[in-house]
Amino acid sequence: MSRPRKLSGRDPEYSREALAAGVEGMMIVRCVIELDGKLEDCKVIKTLPYMEAAVLSALATHRYSPVMFQGRPQRVNYTFNIKLMAKQ
Repeated sequence: MSRPRKLSGRDPEYSREALAAGVEGMMIVRCVIELDGKLEDCKVIKTLPYMEAAVLSALATHRYSPVMFQGRPQRVNYTFNIKLMAKQ
């Protein structure tokens, strides 16, 4: 089984509240990578204050290469670990 490879999509942008609070850390989000590489049904497993909407919005723009198994694309659940660091 091949791993998905990110083809496009933007990074999350910090919300004003998250910047003011100095929020940093790891968010964990589980999504379904569809046959066409779009992400669907994203669910936050571990959140960070003020960043859930920004991360989900950014993930909605992502496209991935399909996961391949025996030469065929597969629809798979995939867990994303998203490291967020406040910009100085």
